[in-house]
Amino acid sequence: MGLDYRVSCCPDGLMTDRRRDVAVLDCTIRDGGCTNAWQFPEDLVASTFEGLLGAGVDIMEIGYFTSAHARGEHDGPWRNVPEELLRRVARESDMRLSVMADMGRLDIEDLRPAEDSLIDVLRIATYAHDVPDAVTLAHQAIELGYEVHLNVMAVTRNTPQEVDAFLARLRDSQVAAVSIVDSFGAMYPHHLRYLVRKYKNWLRPDQLVGAHLHNNQQTAFANAIAAIDEGVDIIDATVYGMGRGAGNCPLELLLMYLDDPRHDVRPVLDLIPRYAPLKDTLRWGYSAPYGITGWLNQHPRTAIARMASDLRNEARSFYEELAEHRENTPHLPLTEP
Repeated sequence: MGLDYRVSCCPDGLMTDRRRDVAVLDCTIRDGGCTNAWQFPEDLVASTFEGLLGAGVDIMEIGYFTSAHARGEHDGPWRNVPEELLRRVARESDMRLSVMADMGRLDIEDLRPAEDSLIDVLRIATYAHDVPDAVTLAHQAIELGYEVHLNVMAVTRNTPQEVDAFLARLRDSQVAAVSIVDSFGAMYPHHLRYLVRKYKNWLRPDQLVGAHLHNNQQTAFANAIAAIDEGVDIIDATVYGMGRGAGNCPLELLLMYLDDPRHDVRPVLDLIPRYAPLKDTLRWGYSAPYGITGWLNQHPRTAIARMASDLRNEARSFYEELAEHRENTPHLPLTEP
């Protein structure tokens, strides 16, 4: 056994070969759009498409499909991607294109047949209690020719029994893939290891398991590594970690970790100068408020509001405010009576 060519203090062969089978899904335009109301200029999206294609990314999630009644007044075009716009920035290629649909925000009559679109994959985002309705929507989209994946959001707020119940329902569906979604950035690697095994044990062998990870506690990349080591099939990432709040697993780190013949990090690094100025103004990435909501397993909306205020650096008062009604546990000091 030789030495690791990169870290010479360790032998090679420490990495599992399963990582070479992982499909990489980039959701920069979709999840990153949460930071700028999906107001990306066409040339940036076109450059991102070319960069991801050159990097060997397997799927690019290029925005949302959203019916008119569910769009915000200031939402940009990537909140409901028009086909004519899509064809100006992308083309048929080896990289598949996907969009996401939030459960309750897409009417099936607004979805064109897949043969009339560049979109290959529809990912439906739902909460556990809406999984039966999401499966109905999924089957309707499958009839229109789409491959359909399901993202069950905020799984960290579900009980083990609730997870069992929605996995049992999805096992009997025609859904092609199901993602573990750490919506609040609350998980650590041991959580991902457990859930990848659980999802794989419940779902059929032909159904894929994905992971979508947020970086509230600076764990998205570590959690991606843990998920890959457990045999996850699809990993989500974004250029420069762009995404709602603290953002997502950075695509460039993921590709460097994979270090495989199918992927090339260099075209993604070429995109960094286009995204770095956005990060300076939109402020995604780790900060103490995001870390606090992640640890408390809470939606980051309060941290997003805090980051937009003059109190963004007042971490202790923010923690005390959110933790005020948290039950005491053996791991926390008891509050004074």
